[in-house]
Amino acid sequence: MLVPNQQRIETPHGDVEYLDVGTGTPTLYFHGTGAGNDAALLLEQSLLKSGCRLVVPNRPGYHGTTLGRRGSAKFCADLAAELLTHLAISRAVVIGTSGGGMPAACFAQCYPDRTAALILQCAQSHKWNDGKWLPQGLGPALFLFRHRIFTPFLRWQNTRHAKASHRQPITCLRRMSGSRFLEIRDDLNAVQQISELAEMTLLCAAAPAGIQNDWAIMVGDNGVAHETIGCPTLIIHDRADPLVPFLHAEWSQSCIRKSRLLAIQAGGHLIWFGKESTFMQAKRVAFIRETFAA
Repeated sequence: MLVPNQQRIETPHGDVEYLDVGTGTPTLYFHGTGAGNDAALLLEQSLLKSGCRLVVPNRPGYHGTTLGRRGSAKFCADLAAELLTHLAISRAVVIGTSGGGMPAACFAQCYPDRTAALILQCAQSHKWNDGKWLPQGLGPALFLFRHRIFTPFLRWQNTRHAKASHRQPITCLRRMSGSRFLEIRDDLNAVQQISELAEMTLLCAAAPAGIQNDWAIMVGDNGVAHETIGCPTLIIHDRADPLVPFLHAEWSQSCIRKSRLLAIQAGGHLIWFGKESTFMQAKRVAFIRETFAA
């Protein structure tokens, strides 16, 4: 995939590196953990084709964006607000994917007048205060994320996984799809995109400030809280997601009054592939058009 040149602005909070691609409905996109904004562009071509202008900042610590206040979803939201002001965008649809869920929710809470709607997709929404909120099989390791003394070990493990995924992208596909692997392993588009994603994650593993900041947010931030988000919200999640348990989607729905939950059978954490991925994309586009027009 050919990625457009990154742009960068200086704000009172620090530097923001970003991509601004497409024309149409302004869509502020908070990318996931482990890769930067180029991964969002790789996975979200359907949004561009449906008439969305994707504004995707690298979140704090990723590539050229200031790290700033460690473990703060609000700092990430503030940087994004400065970026929208720079681009003269007064109102946008906000999307948070995976580890970008908490910053996206924080933006909707702190900047309600600038948020036309919120979409949380395979998104972290609850603080890691219990093992049940962690990726499948990682629950017992919660104490490692809580204490910075273990950060070098976690960083080493993350780099090891990134190198393995780069050598054999099918390993990455299996890890991210979980029990849905057999349903998508023959999807050539999925295999190709995961191969490109593996290259992106390897680059971020080599400079892991953003990843480590995400870990700090997950164990230290409050996440989505009851009755703090008032905009229409679409929650998209595969019940078989092995990286972000479905509990996160149920939590978001319980907290946000104007929310609807779209539980799909797709590619596990890879909602862009699998049985109901096309259905999901159609529902998402309809939601964006409906809410932004309103």
